[in-house]
Amino acid sequence: MPSQSLGEAHDAIHNHHLSNREEFKQIRVNTCIKEDKVKLTSPAGIAVYADSTTPIADEDDRDGWLFKKEASNTTKFNYYFYSTGSHPLTLSTLNNVFMTCSVDRWDDSASVPFVVVYTKMTGSGDAGAWYKSKVAYALSSNKKIVAGELINLYCIENPNLNNGKRDVELETKIITGTADPSEEILTISVQCDSGSLINTKILVSHLGYKLNNEISRNIKLIV
Repeated sequence: MPSQSLGEAHDAIHNHHLSNREEFKQIRVNTCIKEDKVKLTSPAGIAVYADSTTPIADEDDRDGWLFKKEASNTTKFNYYFYSTGSHPLTLSTLNNVFMTCSVDRWDDSASVPFVVVYTKMTGSGDAGAWYKSKVAYALSSNKKIVAGELINLYCIENPNLNNGKRDVELETKIITGTADPSEEILTISVQCDSGSLINTKILVSHLGYKLNNEISRNIKLIV
């Protein structure tokens, strides 16, 4: 996935939906996921999909949230699933981020979801309107994707989920801003590309992360 296209897609969607820093702050504060599951219609679920097109139940009764692009526009999803707690955690502590998902239709690399990690603003050298830096992890061109296969997409380290699904690493790293290892993590998200074609379909059943070699989340998305 070309870095320029991915960066432009990120900027376009967030400039449109999250130009208001207070709006994003409210979304982030409300994203409290309990017991590693989140229901689509709950307040936590609404905060997770935030500025996205509302996901739907799968047409074939598979577990998870389905994104279906029904028009030739910039529609996409952004699922935010990390909120800060009692101690700040930095980019250097991030062991992995993953999603268990299915790309139900393959057109090109824009059909595949990716991970974006945002850091907190400091008031000096901030790269965005509500974040200091962002680091995206996307699929490289040598990876094989089979339409309809439920897989584990991950970045940084393999989470070793042992769920019987194939592990596929998101190897392409795209940095906006400084992304210093000492920067505090603001939020973590999985997203799809606003440049994807009409009829793009992506199912996400689980998403999660590991931090500081001790904090692990494996969150089930339920409808």
